[in-house]
Amino acid sequence: MAPQMRSTFEGKILRDVLADADAGSGRTVLLSGPLAAGKTRLLDEFAEFAAGQGARVLRASCPPAGLTLAGVRRQLLGPLDTAGDENGGNGVEQEITRTAQAIVRLSAAATVVVCVDDLRHADLATARLLTELATTGAASPVLVVATDRVSSPSRTHLLLNELGGRSSFRKVSLTGLSIDQLQESAVAEFGIRPTDDTASWMLRLSNGNPLITTALLRDLTAQQGSGPAGWSASTTVGPAYAQAVLDCLRRLDPEVREIAEAIAVVGDCDQPRLIAELTREESAAVEEARYELVAAGLLADSGFRHPVVREAVLGDIPRRRRALLSRRTASALHKDGVPAEQAAQWLESFQHGEVPAQLPQRFSGEEFRVSGRRLETLWDARDLLGTIEEDIRDLASRENLRMTDLESGKLLVACEFPGLLRQAVDQRVPRPRIDTGSVPGARYAAAWSLAGILTGRTEAAQSLRLAEQALERSIFTDETAPAVLAAITAHLLSEEPAKARAWCDRFLLEARDRYAVPWQALLTALRAESALREGDHAGAIADANRALRLLPAQLWGVRIGGPLGTLLLAHTLAGSSAKAAVLLRRRVPESMFETRYGLGYLYARGHHHLAAGDHLPALADFLRCGRVLADWGLDDDRRTPWQLSVAATYMATGDYSKAVERIVQVLDHGRHAVAGTTDADSRFDRHEAVFEQLRAATGSAGLPTVLATLLREGPARGGEPADVPRYKIYDRNTVCLQQLSPSERRVALLAAKGESNQKIARELSVTVSTVEQHLTRTYRKLQLADRQELRTRLG
Repeated sequence: MAPQMRSTFEGKILRDVLADADAGSGRTVLLSGPLAAGKTRLLDEFAEFAAGQGARVLRASCPPAGLTLAGVRRQLLGPLDTAGDENGGNGVEQEITRTAQAIVRLSAAATVVVCVDDLRHADLATARLLTELATTGAASPVLVVATDRVSSPSRTHLLLNELGGRSSFRKVSLTGLSIDQLQESAVAEFGIRPTDDTASWMLRLSNGNPLITTALLRDLTAQQGSGPAGWSASTTVGPAYAQAVLDCLRRLDPEVREIAEAIAVVGDCDQPRLIAELTREESAAVEEARYELVAAGLLADSGFRHPVVREAVLGDIPRRRRALLSRRTASALHKDGVPAEQAAQWLESFQHGEVPAQLPQRFSGEEFRVSGRRLETLWDARDLLGTIEEDIRDLASRENLRMTDLESGKLLVACEFPGLLRQAVDQRVPRPRIDTGSVPGARYAAAWSLAGILTGRTEAAQSLRLAEQALERSIFTDETAPAVLAAITAHLLSEEPAKARAWCDRFLLEARDRYAVPWQALLTALRAESALREGDHAGAIADANRALRLLPAQLWGVRIGGPLGTLLLAHTLAGSSAKAAVLLRRRVPESMFETRYGLGYLYARGHHHLAAGDHLPALADFLRCGRVLADWGLDDDRRTPWQLSVAATYMATGDYSKAVERIVQVLDHGRHAVAGTTDADSRFDRHEAVFEQLRAATGSAGLPTVLATLLREGPARGGEPADVPRYKIYDRNTVCLQQLSPSERRVALLAAKGESNQKIARELSVTVSTVEQHLTRTYRKLQLADRQELRTRLG
């Protein structure tokens, strides 16, 4: 491309700021643009122009290998550099100050223009030198011009951070060629003016990159000549285009080039987590590289701009690295559900040079990963949690977005495997201020909405508020999906199934638009659970079946317990015991019972057994729920459904004594476990009401609904206390007391009220030894272990 074509507008800006500097006002200019946009050429032209105007030009160019402040100083000052090697024993701050002062002193004789090319390859101290010059030389004729490659919108350049907003700072962005500029260049260099359609076609292939556009013009000239009719876009690209692509590729930073190679192997850039896995980079680095590759004219939004680009990139990958990338890809395909035979066929074809246009049909493992890894066992989760905690310890700042993202990932992992929640949460509570406008902030709020309600660290209202904030600010992507699912689950556990269902509907639309089948399956499973909690059994059955059809069982992994448990309980409630029994034949991973999905499955299976009259399997499932929750150390309120289910099972076996023990334990010793109870309520009234409701529902398919109502609304009370049927619990206590002698009965009743042995002895005018003997005989007759059991039995 002709230099004058690219320099007109930007060159005028530079000439204007040079005039300001000549007038004694220091200026700083950042020339930013994509690869091969002409930044260095414009800098050279301006340096030559400034020197012609009498300015003293100081030049430094930073090579890809990097350059320290000392190296930059030597290039800028040359023979005038008297600071010695490296720091000369001085600190970095002193060296920055001394170098800036030396440059400002030179401006006493003439305007000084400091030109630094490829600033991104310099160290941080060099960037700080330029900001120091902007401050020290603010009232001196010093002009700083630096070039740097364009960065993604998610990053802010260091100079913008430090100098943005100052009147002395200008950012000049070099963009791709326009149609008019391309046509003018073609006339100047090739003597022909392409049609608008041909020029548009070229820009689609190059994104306005001057190097690639010139190559396209050269290819078309070779194929069609330069007749007066102009060119058409009916021909294919030629060797000049492929070579220009390689020239651009080799000028990229090594990490960006490696990501471009991985994209070439995969075939598109729509799977950032897979590309991150192949290159062992973070997803954020993949996104940064993708932005730079698009700006450079190599990538479009979803893939390479032309098949020749992919072929050129693949052909330039060293043989060993190509083999490594292909093996990693085949391994990732198999891990994400592609049959081993298909993955092996793809690998064989790729290694023999037959590059498939796309990967085999797969359900991307990204959808089943938390913080980038697929978790199937507690060991996997514990290992990932340790890795995240190491990354957190390595961070210098505790308040940056990276820290927020890591903490979110840790909580999301632990919510999948609640046995890790105590370790993940420790003594922390959610931050008082959360910026849900950022993706890490929204993920943090969502993660805490679920972790808080599981551990009892947040009230239901606070969890709902966090969940709403996260969902309102979230756009559905692979990155945000685990957090979205957590926030919707928090709505379910807060007894807001209607809201959860509405959020599922919204995000299902976005998941379908992205063809994200696994996310559709997970959202549909949550929608099914929402319908079940609303009492819509038919809707729950339809959604759960739909979710299970979307994915094969091996891709559900441990999460299959969610839709399977919902379907099992819905069929039980609907009275379809035969259909529920068929579901129990499906094999589930043993590691599923280490997750919260396994807990719901156990509860549903227990109620199916109970409704079918299989009391012992039902009791085993409910008791296992209690043991698991106790081992996890979750909020006491989460234990209540299983406790009341155990009581109902004991009733079904005819063991009313143990059933009452469970009811008393829930009502008297849980944390506000059953709604609607106050200190003014008669304890016997509450016990009797719950007992009666459970007795009436036990053996029926509607028992889970009765339990849910008890937890949400409390026991139904339809009259005065005298109207409550007391025979079940009151007579049971009478039978117990009849087994005791009058003296033992008096001691037992006082002990059951919580009186100490000394106080009982004083009240009954006996010795403490006599009280202890009566209690020992009481324990033996009633088959009790201690005073706590006596209080439960006679309380």
